[in-house]
Amino acid sequence: MKFDSFFYALEIADTGSFSQAARNLFLSQPNLSYAIRQLEEELGIQLFLRTTSGVVLTPEGQDVMERFRIIKKEYDQIQEYADRPHQTRQSLRIGSLSSSRAASAFTRMVEKYAGTPIQFSFLNYGSLDELIAEMSGNRVDLAVFGVFSTQQKIAQNKIRQASLEYHILGNNPVCVVVGKENPLYEGEGSVRMADLYPFTAVQYGPTSIDPGHSLLHETGLSLHASGVISVNGSQLFFQIIRNTASVGLVAARPEAFRKYNDMPDIRIREIEDCRTTGQFGWAKLKNLSLPPQAEEYLRILEGLY
Repeated sequence: MKFDSFFYALEIADTGSFSQAARNLFLSQPNLSYAIRQLEEELGIQLFLRTTSGVVLTPEGQDVMERFRIIKKEYDQIQEYADRPHQTRQSLRIGSLSSSRAASAFTRMVEKYAGTPIQFSFLNYGSLDELIAEMSGNRVDLAVFGVFSTQQKIAQNKIRQASLEYHILGNNPVCVVVGKENPLYEGEGSVRMADLYPFTAVQYGPTSIDPGHSLLHETGLSLHASGVISVNGSQLFFQIIRNTASVGLVAARPEAFRKYNDMPDIRIREIEDCRTTGQFGWAKLKNLSLPPQAEEYLRILEGLY
């Protein structure tokens, strides 16, 4: 069934004449008549009746013609889109395991390219296994994630087996963040893990699916804190810290933390007896070059570490 035959039939229906339709379509009348006979044979119905006053549609032809009009409308819209001048669309796909720094760098990219033809996406995933699967399927340009010192060998084996390329951004100590409602907001110097035990601890990230991604679990604070609040986003995490006496753990150097968290009512303090550290890095498929926007995103991200 030839696509052009739909348009031929519509022209005949609109003009009510084979001869006029042929002139409008710049076809000979015999060629137009032959195309319609072929179309009728393929459809198994008669589309037109010739009368003394012209050509009219059969009842079956009327039904089919409405469907042809839908097809033509879609075709015209596609043609209009193709004829339009297009700007090159900027593309960026980031995957993350609830990294505040990764989100902050992405926000800065969006601010720069807002108002231009962009197709950006930033998605948090529930576990490292899920994120690796997305990278292996080339559904993200690059992935940003943290791995605690206790889990590094396991993570490195998974990354290697998936034929991914991994780059370290930095190794960071675990620190505590508190708001003005917490007594630890005042004072100088570092604190000890035991200083955190009297308070409710807040954690964020894919901890229900991947407990090894939980700082509370890895440091043992979840066993000693007076309570635990789990959330799946950094915004809610910091909101709770800001408005209550709860404590939260982050793997970040204080000076770097202040680059991507400009909240004057939240303070970060080092923990002198915490041995757990967080290694942050990014990964991509081997032998696959990053698009320009992903390289630009990485330069912003590196500045936050």
